[in-house]
Amino acid sequence: MRTTIISFFILSLFSFVTIAIAQETLRERIRERVKTCVQKKTERLYGIGDPEFSLKHGGLTRKYKVHLPKGYDNKTPYPVVIYIHGGGADMRAAYMDGLDKAADKLGFILVAPQGTGVFKLGHIRATWNGGKWATGECCGDTDDVGFISKMIDELKVKFNVDEKRIYATGISNGGLMTNRIGCELSDKIAAIAPVAGAAVESNCKPSRSMPVMDIHGTLDPANPPDGSEPRGIFAKDSNSPFAMSYKRMTPYQVADAWRNIDKCSPTQTVTYEKGGAKCVSYSECEQGSEVVLCIVEGMGHTYPGGTQYLTEKIVGPVSHDISFEQIWEFFKKHPRQ
Repeated sequence: MRTTIISFFILSLFSFVTIAIAQETLRERIRERVKTCVQKKTERLYGIGDPEFSLKHGGLTRKYKVHLPKGYDNKTPYPVVIYIHGGGADMRAAYMDGLDKAADKLGFILVAPQGTGVFKLGHIRATWNGGKWATGECCGDTDDVGFISKMIDELKVKFNVDEKRIYATGISNGGLMTNRIGCELSDKIAAIAPVAGAAVESNCKPSRSMPVMDIHGTLDPANPPDGSEPRGIFAKDSNSPFAMSYKRMTPYQVADAWRNIDKCSPTQTVTYEKGGAKCVSYSECEQGSEVVLCIVEGMGHTYPGGTQYLTEKIVGPVSHDISFEQIWEFFKKHPRQ
């Protein structure tokens, strides 16, 4: 009897240890799986693993990241989309807004240059020199145009780039910069799509007509489409790092400026309409150019179909009634002649 009890005790202890080991192994597998999922999500969001390059320009070391589409073949020339992040952000914004996924789906090389600024909490808060216009200027005196021009030259050496299909898009301060390189790098940039860009340079004189798709949300607190003063963290007296003191142009004034530059007819046609998004096109322009203005009801200071990088209360909501796919359709229509 005693032997039986001891045997039972040993068997129970063995079973308990076996179960404990199995449970610990299962927990370890779960931890590893969670860790892998988090790592993959981080890679998707921030482009970890994509090559990052640097170049010297204007006495500074400038950086940019490149995402090659799945199946990239160096024997084939690929279009390029340059994504210019907003003020206070960095080149990770291109991934947060899903441009890497768009590159894989649509087959273009994504390039995410980084502005200049100060490092806080381990990341740079970068801005762009968006130039000067009648009522203001932004931001600083860094030669960002020269940097992006040199970056494009490097891209042509490093990758098989279709030089006739190099495009640019950006949001907010990045939208300003997108407009500026549309003015000053028209010999390299085929078409542009600024989002929430608040102005066009007064001396904008592209060497050729520049196709433009300008997108703006009606609930944008940083650049209100009615021309009113910025609100919340974007107000000039908010003491926020996002405060903007310059006077903006409305999206209608931005579109009119480009219409005048491209010598377009005032005749407009509705070319896209879904939910709150409506785009009108001025297509009777010199050299086959086109100016498109998209006003998106209910969209805030956010990239179309992008990420809600701050709460709706702060920046307004993202809209999925329009996305980068509509921008891409516009780009495809306008290779550089």
